[in-house]
Amino acid sequence: ADKYSIVNLKLEAEAAYVKETKITMDNAIDNLLYADAQNLALLKEVIIDFLAENSAASQNLDFTDVPVYLMKDVFAAFGRKMKSDAKGGNDDLSVMSVSELRRKLDEIGLNADGSREAMIE
Repeated sequence: ADKYSIVNLKLEAEAAYVKETKITMDNAIDNLLYADAQNLALLKEVIIDFLAENSAASQNLDFTDVPVYLMKDVFAAFGRKMKSDAKGGNDDLSVMSVSELRRKLDEIGLNADGSREAMIE
């Protein structure tokens, strides 16, 4: 789907993969690296949110193979989680999930593929 720029197919396939894959501490890092390599923003966010939700257990994982730029995303998710917990639900784009951002973009007829940062811009 990426090769031929069929965005809807890619998004549907990614959503199906996310729905069918159980993220655990045992597979989180492998799935995170796969999501990053394939530019799968939703999967990446699901994994990073899982790590943020399970921050105590996440500390025991080996992040050696995770690139620095991806660790920045992990730390940002921890920050978003803390910000979201402090504020409660709101319309702040910086704390919205990728799926919420995609839904808002789709409602106004814009491309919903890409990184969180690209969708916010």
